Order: sequence, then C-alpha cells, then structure tokens
Amino acid sequence: MSQRLRLYDIRMSGFPEAIGLCRGRVPEIADAVNEAEVALLNCKEVGEEGWWGTYAEIAFQMNRCIPEVVLPREVARLEMIDVCGRPVALNNQFWEYLRFGNGRMREGCEEGGRRRRHLRTAAYTRNNAVTQTELFPAPQLLSVFISNPEDVGKRILIAGLDQTGTPIYTQDGLNQVTGQFVTFALPFATSPQQFSRITAIQKDITAGQVQVFQADPVTGAQVLLLTMEPSEQTAWYRRYLLQPLPWNCCDNQPPGPPAQSLVQITAIAALEHIPVKVDTDYLLIQEPRALKLEAQAHRMSRNDSPAAMAQAMAYHKEAVRLLIGQCSRYLGKEEPAIQFKPWGNATLARAGVGRLL
Repeated sequence: MSQRLRLYDIRMSGFPEAIGLCRGRVPEIADAVNEAEVALLNCKEVGEEGWWGTYAEIAFQMNRCIPEVVLPREVARLEMIDVCGRPVALNNQFWEYLRFGNGRMREGCEEGGRRRRHLRTAAYTRNNAVTQTELFPAPQLLSVFISNPEDVGKRILIAGLDQTGTPIYTQDGLNQVTGQFVTFALPFATSPQQFSRITAIQKDITAGQVQVFQADPVTGAQVLLLTMEPSEQTAWYRRYLLQPLPWNCCDNQPPGPPAQSLVQITAIAALEHIPVKVDTDYLLIQEPRALKLEAQAHRMSRNDSPAAMAQAMAYHKEAVRLLIGQCSRYLGKEEPAIQFKPWGNATLARAGVGRLL
C-alpha cells in the first residue's frame, strides 16, 4: 500500500458493494469497517507482533522516584521495552504472584534505606488507570476545561470517593448515578464535590478536547490530570511499573537529585483500535482486500446455516492470508531479525570449518 489507508479509501473501493451498501452510506460503512478491524486485530492468527501498521515505536521519559507510566488511549499494550539503550523484561500481573518468585515489586527510590542495585530493571503490568496523573492525597476539587465553545452545556460524569472516603452518588433526573455530573461552561466548570479518589470518568462526545485538572481547595493550584479526545467517551488507560530505574542513562555520571533523575524509555507498542467515523479517519489494518473479506465473513456469519458459516470461515482465512503476505512484503520472510556470527564477517569456509551449500 503506497499510502496510509483512510475510511475514504475504503468507501471509494469495492468494499461497500461487497457487503451490499452504497458508497454514500458512510455510517453503515464505518460500522462494517470497525467490525472487520476489531475481528482481524483480535483473531488468533495475529501472533505476538501484530499485522503491518498495527504497532509503533514510542518514547517517553520517567522519573526514577515516579516509576509508573500511564499510556494514551492509542496504545493497547507494550510489546517490548528498552531502558537507556538496554532491553528489559516485560512481566504480566501474574508474574509477581508466583509461589517461588520474588513477590510483588514495590515502588519508590529506595527500599529499607538501601538502593536495590541487586535487582535488574524490569517492567510490570499494573491495573488500568482512569487519569494520566495521580490525584494528590488531600481532597481536591476538579476543574474541567473545554477547547471548543460548541461544547458548552455538555457533561462529564466523574465517579470516585469524597473527602471522607465515601463513594459519591447523585441524582440525575429520575436516575441515581454513581458519581457526579459536571456541565461544561466557559472558561471552565468546577465540581461542587471534593474528591479523594477518582474511579471512573465518562463524557459526552465533544467538538474539542476536554481537560480535567485537580485544584487545591486552599491554594487554588491546578495540576493536569487528564486530556480526553473529542470522540473519547470513557477514560481507561494501560499502566506499567518500571522498577528499579537507573539514576540516569550515563554510567559515568554520579546520581543527581531525584527531580533530575529522568530516564529515557523507548518501547514497541501495539496500537489500540480507534473507531473510524468520517472519511479522514485513518485505519490500523492497511490491507483493503483483507478488510473487505473480513466484512463479508461477518455478513455471512449472520446467516444461520452450515453453508454460510463455512463460507464465512473461508473469507476469514483468505483475509488472514493477505495480511500475512503483506507482512512478508514489508518485513521480509527469509531475513530473520536475529543474526549469529561467531567469526565476525568471516564465513564458515574461511574459518576452516566447512561451507554452507
């Protein structure tokens, strides 16, 4: 594919006709494309790396004394992590609960007054986070800023605990809801309730970004907690712990103050599916024929007959075959990523061992 695939490209192709739609039926075509993308991203044949275009390299900095990172909604998970130019192990949540393991990794710069130099840096999966930054310990007010005046009057629902640690319940018309609604206003709107913990956030679809700040009720100081995109309706982000982090990425440099102990992190991230709605939205799957076949498979699977199910499986297998072929084209098939050269650039024949035919 010579260009990045958009919904417009799919709509102008043979995709609509293949599933019985006209090219002008944008919402229905978008729904079919989203359904096909999710199926191909979650199918068992996808493997560990993912299809071409469904992963990306990302970079960020972390403070050694704040070793947790919350990733944006575009990231489904981290596949590989590199700290200061060195790859580190990536462990799931069950790793720390092995019977004969080291137990749960704790956060912080030091443990028991001693630096944990005997431990190797590793990454650990944590529960998903609601905000990109932690709420301060003292009860905080929440201020909501909008970037587009058209969003005045829309709402955001924030659930959590009040200053006494009690879950917040409010009445919304005839319904009792868990949390508190805040109606957007200019220049900003503030929650009447103080929060000691945030457990969930959901908002209306907006025309612009929405930012949520924590505001100290005494000093008025504000810290950004979360930025939500216009199409984003719920806040739910992957979180990882990297511990213990080195003081810096230069081995010859002495440790500095914790505030200056920033560590460079790079990673390969599997990208999350973001539903497409308009012609300018980009797709993750970059093989249009695979999307068309998968959409046909879903259409056939709705028919309750053995022949239709068999045809649906045939369409799905052909879609997977095309995606595997695309990976081979852009990543190569006969050139592995690992090379073993025990004699440097010398061949086996020159080393006196023999020759490869």
